[in-house]
Amino acid sequence: MQKTSRNILLDILKVIAALFVIGTHCGFLFEYSEVASQTITNGIFRIAVPFFFCINGFFLFNVFKDDRIQTWLKRVGILYLIWMLIYTYFWAYLNDFNLLKIIATVLFGFNHLWYLAALLLGGLLLYLLRNVSNNILIIGTFMLFLIGIIIQYVGQLHVFSQQPTVDKLINYPPLHRNFLLFALPLLSIGYVIRRTNFHRKLSKPFVISLVIISLALLVAENLITYYFVTGEAILNTYISYLFLAPALLIAAFSFKVTTKLNSKLLSSYSIALYLIHPLIIFLIVRFFKLDSTPLTFITIILSGIASYALIQLNKKLKYIL
Repeated sequence: MQKTSRNILLDILKVIAALFVIGTHCGFLFEYSEVASQTITNGIFRIAVPFFFCINGFFLFNVFKDDRIQTWLKRVGILYLIWMLIYTYFWAYLNDFNLLKIIATVLFGFNHLWYLAALLLGGLLLYLLRNVSNNILIIGTFMLFLIGIIIQYVGQLHVFSQQPTVDKLINYPPLHRNFLLFALPLLSIGYVIRRTNFHRKLSKPFVISLVIISLALLVAENLITYYFVTGEAILNTYISYLFLAPALLIAAFSFKVTTKLNSKLLSSYSIALYLIHPLIIFLIVRFFKLDSTPLTFITIILSGIASYALIQLNKKLKYIL
């Protein structure tokens, strides 16, 4: 039986989630069907990052218990700095060295690196709240998540359209997709699941039902907001994330997968794919004009090759994954 820290199904799901992120950023299916693209690419695929946050919250329990918070913060912090340096050309040079934009990007993270910035501060805040009761932690962070969603809707509906500056600020993604209103709630859910061993208390049929219902809720919420609320706008946050992300986490520990695959290697691939794929996308579109779906598959292939190289390099340099 595998230890909790290395579950092969969990690492398989992490790789799939990383592929979902690539599909989202490439606009998978966009040229074929607007509805399919909205439902799958801008709906289901976007569960990837909430799922990652839940996983991190789950494993932060042992980090806090073993008093390894400084080591964890150092690792995430160095990872963030290294990849911000790797992408410097995009957030500094391409922004014409605009000081305000550069400061904002350093604080909140360039593009996909917002995840690491939010993880770092969200994890630190969760550490400070680690002794808070489960009920208060879950209810409190649920309210924070709800505030983020409200801010997002206010922005997308352009409630402050008569005040352009305010409207632009409200529509700035880091205002609601950040360590406090997005990362902390999902980290907290994963943390509470591990602290209570909730993932071991549910029957397999119930877990399957939980995943299916949560997935249906995400699809329904996605389509309702698309057709009746925001129109063509793409949302970053859905309330159903709070149900589907933990449901997938629990499912990963409810079912056993027997395979000779190296779980640690799979985990490294999920991180590498997530970190390197925007660079691959940039290089592809710089020299070729491709539709969204072919771009997705080519990006996955090239990102896989690049990820292998990163994993080998990480054995010597460390801290790049």
